[in-house]
Amino acid sequence: MSEFLKIMEGIDKPKISIIMQSYLGEYPGSRTDSINKFRRAIESYQNQLYKNTELVIVSDGCTKTHQIYAREFKSDPTIKFILVDKDTPNSHDIMDDGNEYHRGYPKQVGKGAATGQLITYMNADDFLMPEFTLTLLLMYNMDTEIEWWINTSWYDSNVADWDEDNMLMNMVDHSTDIDIEGIDSKWTVSSIKKGASSPSSWLLMHAAECNTKWRDTLGGNEDFDFNKRLKDDYTNGTVFDRPIYVRCKYGDVWDN
Repeated sequence: MSEFLKIMEGIDKPKISIIMQSYLGEYPGSRTDSINKFRRAIESYQNQLYKNTELVIVSDGCTKTHQIYAREFKSDPTIKFILVDKDTPNSHDIMDDGNEYHRGYPKQVGKGAATGQLITYMNADDFLMPEFTLTLLLMYNMDTEIEWWINTSWYDSNVADWDEDNMLMNMVDHSTDIDIEGIDSKWTVSSIKKGASSPSSWLLMHAAECNTKWRDTLGGNEDFDFNKRLKDDYTNGTVFDRPIYVRCKYGDVWDN
């Protein structure tokens, strides 16, 4: 604890908002055991070392999310809940033209409701390492004028095996596989190749003043869409390499 207090001395301590879009229903390719994974995700937020934070849960028309929040997490003053009515297709629904629909609007609602100086994101079935927000705080303090930060590494299940021909991912070094308290399986570091586009919102943090808006997309992923427009709108950003986020599902390869 004394080492933690020493780290915190003499640095800015802005509030960090984490936006979690949640739909706990079933859809093609959806994760198993969504409710318990939702609970686990929130508990990983509550176990953060750096506490000047808030979690903004945006229910994408999902009454299950609302029920669990009201019963189990409403008493936590750092957790907000927003229910977004849905009059559009679900994420991952296939349209008549064969394109896949991706929901981005709920993240925009969460972004608008966030009260933090810094904003980041997480999935409702993933897991934050205890040092997640602390690491983001330290990255911010390296240059407080920067407008966005992109992490290039995270933890995947140790069944991940990216080969050298993968256009996005570096090869995996399985000698670094670890156990993570509170979550099953063994975990290995995955990372993006230098110069590749960030594939996910949970690798991104940006200043609350950034006015780029999330939107629903057709065909292309909403995260790629937002990240590209954010970097076009705001050029003062940086990348860093700290595995602090755990991706608990990837396609049909793993689902922990």
